[in-house]
Amino acid sequence: MSNIKQKLNMGLNCGCPEAASLASITASACKESFGQIQKVIFQRIRGAAGENTIAAGDIAAKTAMAALLTADDATKIVVSPYLCNPTTEPGAARVFGGGNQTLGGQEMVIGREPTNFTGSIYQEQQSVIKVLKGFMCENIGVYLVDENGNIGCLDGGTTTSGDTSTQRYKPIPIARLFVGDKKFGGFEEVDSNEISWQFLPNWSDDLKILKASTFDYNPLTDL
Repeated sequence: MSNIKQKLNMGLNCGCPEAASLASITASACKESFGQIQKVIFQRIRGAAGENTIAAGDIAAKTAMAALLTADDATKIVVSPYLCNPTTEPGAARVFGGGNQTLGGQEMVIGREPTNFTGSIYQEQQSVIKVLKGFMCENIGVYLVDENGNIGCLDGGTTTSGDTSTQRYKPIPIARLFVGDKKFGGFEEVDSNEISWQFLPNWSDDLKILKASTFDYNPLTDL
């Protein structure tokens, strides 16, 4: 059975040969949970200098983030309107086989699907929506902002200058960004535009949640 299990896992990018032992898991004393996504901060994935990242000290400082809001190059950030009814649907397993195709009729897990995000933008000026539609043509990522002002982003590694190492963070890449046309709310609803995108498979492996208590501003209201 172990040999069958090994063969059925060969569709994943597991690497070979296997390590001498299983990887260790370090128990955490703290729970991790992100709140309701209420805004996102858009930024291009790459610029003239390479991959876009923001230093830990800058992402915590209003003056540094305000400078990125007015930047005239690929490092520029743009804050979305409020996103309502945010829904995240994690990708399911991608499988192959079953029946006579595979050993014992067991399906092979060969990967995972993208994670779908959908939300609604209520009562927004369509000039703003038009700008958002333009982002559909960009190679873009997002920093997530929850109701507490926490920021969700990816570990961007460290840079070293002399004896000083600086932690950096980067936007979460998204694909298939779509911004819909105006939907009239009529008598019982308000006008809205739908927004959706996909996070790439394994997108959350390097997710970092930066606590609002470490910032000198509120990302929801001060940018």
